[in-house]
Amino acid sequence: MSTTDRSAPARKTTAAWFVGVAVGLVICLGLALAVGLAGNRDAAAGILTGGVAVLVLAGWARWRSVRAVDRAGTAARIAAGRPDERDLRVHQATLAVVGVIAILLSGLASAATFLSVDATVLVRVMPFVLVATMLIAFVLVDRRF
Repeated sequence: MSTTDRSAPARKTTAAWFVGVAVGLVICLGLALAVGLAGNRDAAAGILTGGVAVLVLAGWARWRSVRAVDRAGTAARIAAGRPDERDLRVHQATLAVVGVIAILLSGLASAATFLSVDATVLVRVMPFVLVATMLIAFVLVDRRF
């Protein structure tokens, strides 16, 4: 597809993707700066490294989905902001599973505090459990559809 025959929705999607990446970069830099100024330089370096890695991977997925549409996978098309109907169904089903697990985990975490479990531990573990749930659910849902 040449750049002269691109439709208005495609241009809006491209512009929205680049604005999203720019906002992500600003948030990553701002958060790393705030954490670094608070005295946690190692945490700031981790935030910066992780944030930039995510942005680079999103850029690679977008490049791959634009350049090799027939070979790009579901995750690459979603990350690139170019999903088709099936990709949107997979994404929606995956987020539904994560939402249900998040509600269950929050209830269990609330009950666990009555059993003298440290709330800080629960708050720090929950994101990892939800990311693992998202990855497993995405793979299972993607295989099913």
